[in-house]
Formats: sequence, structure tokens, C-alpha cells
Amino acid sequence: MTEDLIKKLKNVKQALVSKDMTGEEWEEREEILEKLEDVTTYLKDALGKGIEF
Repeated sequence: MTEDLIKKLKNVKQALVSKDMTGEEWEEREEILEKLEDVTTYLKDALGKGIEF
């Protein structure tokens, strides 16, 4: 389940990266991308430690 969630998060990140944005929208997207990366990293760490969700 967690691995599937990581794959879905990567798809969301890719969709955001491919959007053409400027100005404030771009800054907001960058913040979202950073947060998604943090979540993905946390989930990968949790998988390695055997933590289940």
C-alpha cells in the first residue's frame, strides 16, 4: 500500500512539474513540490524501518 502511495505521489509531482506557471503560482507550486518530496522521503524511510500505515 505504501509503495503504491509513493508511486501516486510521484505521478502528482510529475503533473505539477509539467504545468506551465509563472509568478506566485510558480512559487506556490515549488512549495507544494517540496512538501510532496518530504512526504515521499518520509514514506520511504518508514518502509525501510518496517513502519506500517
